[in-house]
Amino acid sequence: MPANVVSVSRVVLTFWVISVLGYHRWLDVVLIFTIALILALDAVDGYLARKRHETSKVGAMLDTLADRIIENTFFVYFSVRGLVPVWVPIVVMARGFLTDALGQMSGNPPIEGWRFALTRSRWSRFVSGMSKLLAFSSLASALVFESERLETVSLLLGFFAVGVCLLRGVPFFLPPKARGERV
Repeated sequence: MPANVVSVSRVVLTFWVISVLGYHRWLDVVLIFTIALILALDAVDGYLARKRHETSKVGAMLDTLADRIIENTFFVYFSVRGLVPVWVPIVVMARGFLTDALGQMSGNPPIEGWRFALTRSRWSRFVSGMSKLLAFSSLASALVFESERLETVSLLLGFFAVGVCLLRGVPFFLPPKARGERV
């Protein structure tokens, strides 16, 4: 149960951050760190569930749903604020819808070999989480500190996060034979 509370809290914090970002400069600095916290807590909910032996299908679904809501919300927000092109949130959302639908249709393909390494290994999840943490924190910093150089770096970090997101979705788009599965 505590892991699910962490997942829901991450979503609530995300909505709070985007609702108050840009109103008070000192608060904006705190919000940059809050964004980093929201993304860092993604590792905490899974750790808590495993540590407390509270893993469940509902918890896994809630974690994935929280991840999707958070990444889509931030990408849409930064697009509306003019820091990332509108195609960025569209591509990220489309990838999420497609991989979730394809995963359900095929009963979530086996998680072994290169597919496991690309989608569910610790290093893959770490790179994905860190890419979003750096992208969203730097995009918020670019908003707060109004620096063209920071905007450029933030945009590049955002593109990197999108690239990681797309790369991790590749196995869902391959036919069973290409995944090495038996037909």
